[in-house]
Amino acid sequence: MSDELLRVGETLHLGKADWVYGDRSMRVRVSDIRYGHDSDESPVIGILATIIGGGRDGRMVAISIYKESLTRPGVREASRAVNGTDPYP
Repeated sequence: MSDELLRVGETLHLGKADWVYGDRSMRVRVSDIRYGHDSDESPVIGILATIIGGGRDGRMVAISIYKESLTRPGVREASRAVNGTDPYP
């Protein structure tokens, strides 16, 4: 894993326990990182994201994701570059 826990454009597969007040599992694409990413003391990262799977596709959401969930296998979808290069140099 890189130095950053999360990047704009990443796709996340979130279970109910992965986000604050989680009431369902869903798949989201990160649009903006709002807070918590630069603080070691914060247990969450606040993001804006687009739901791309989970019953409300296309809607924007503002959610807080538990940092510890981002280190579990299967939560962060592996990024694939279209042209075969590293998408995050």
